[in-house]
Amino acid sequence: MAEPIIDWILSGIPVPVDVKLFNDVSFIYEAQLAKLELSSWWNNLEEFRKRAAYYETVNGGKTFHYFISEIKGKGQIGRTNQYLTHWYYPYKAKFHPQMVKALINWMGLRRGQRLLDPFAGSGTAMIESKLIGVNSIGIDIDPFCVLMGKVKTDLLDIHPDSLTKIPMKTAFEFFETFKGKTHQVELTKFVEATSASKSPFLEADARVHEFFLLSYLYALSDFTYIQKDMWKAFQKNTSEIMKSVQMFHDLKTDLNIELGTTEIRQGDARFLEHEGLPRGSIDGIVTSPPYSIAVDYIANDLHTFKYLGIEADILQDKLVGLKGKHEDRVRIYFEDMEKTFQSMFNVLKNKAKCAILIGDVTFEGTRLPITRRFIEIAESVGFRLIDVIRRPILGGFARLRYEYMILLEKPS
Repeated sequence: MAEPIIDWILSGIPVPVDVKLFNDVSFIYEAQLAKLELSSWWNNLEEFRKRAAYYETVNGGKTFHYFISEIKGKGQIGRTNQYLTHWYYPYKAKFHPQMVKALINWMGLRRGQRLLDPFAGSGTAMIESKLIGVNSIGIDIDPFCVLMGKVKTDLLDIHPDSLTKIPMKTAFEFFETFKGKTHQVELTKFVEATSASKSPFLEADARVHEFFLLSYLYALSDFTYIQKDMWKAFQKNTSEIMKSVQMFHDLKTDLNIELGTTEIRQGDARFLEHEGLPRGSIDGIVTSPPYSIAVDYIANDLHTFKYLGIEADILQDKLVGLKGKHEDRVRIYFEDMEKTFQSMFNVLKNKAKCAILIGDVTFEGTRLPITRRFIEIAESVGFRLIDVIRRPILGGFARLRYEYMILLEKPS
């Protein structure tokens, strides 16, 4: 990144600071986020070194993100995504963890405070908040997302030896026996059914059980989409993530990383107060509402739902963006999001911040002004708009050219 960009980032910082951006910081939105996160932490640079997203060094020392993003995952490019456990399961429409970390830093969330993601998806926000010592809660209507997020965050706590005590073949064959035989309507009932089965495998930590279940579902996904041999896929993916877990365990010890706590559970983003979140109990929100109008999450993971006994039709009726047809779908989508914005506003503390990542998708040939409508809805329920940051999309996911970070604050 050119020196003038550094000068712009440092403008307004009242004291001299010694920082260096990562060499792959090359987009305008990355520079904007780098400026925002430094603006919130310039007066505590040692803490900032432990949590900075877009900086390679702070005060001459390597940032924790430098070391964490060196634990490379499948498909990783640069420092933005797929590192650590983020890559473990090919979930659609994930947002960049580096970006999420910068947004949490912009909010100024301290250790022990609590972040909420009401559309938790694959658990990206929970992982990043955990890494910087911020507690978090994730809510998602999809029980498979809950499983995925729990596994990916639990792997940051679990000792790697716990995973190697169970032979991979034993774990694979155990879950293979349930293939095509599940008839339960919820993931929890499937886990209860497997837990009731007599097997030495299930004497392990429940987190280990769920880890191998997700590993099996990853192999099932590989088989479904690219016809890859399931045992070979299971073996390869599991071996690679175990290496990542071991590397992070060693790094956590070397750097004395203090992790935050995480809770991820099934629930409805439209009614957060009914999900055990009192009014004014949350210190910040980072979320990306589902692109259900443009991305059919049910179709993408149908093989997983079938294996787990989750009734896709019932889940579809609950998902934001998949209710109704044609113009009714769009109308219901915005009605559901109005309830969600009101619910988020209610559970946030006064002066707390909220970041929403969304893009203007195309539905049945029409470009929907989702960003503009979200801003209107947010302001109508009481949020104050702080800024909108535009992020270019490479590869044209869901025919999107840009995504937008809508930065909001709940007034005092």
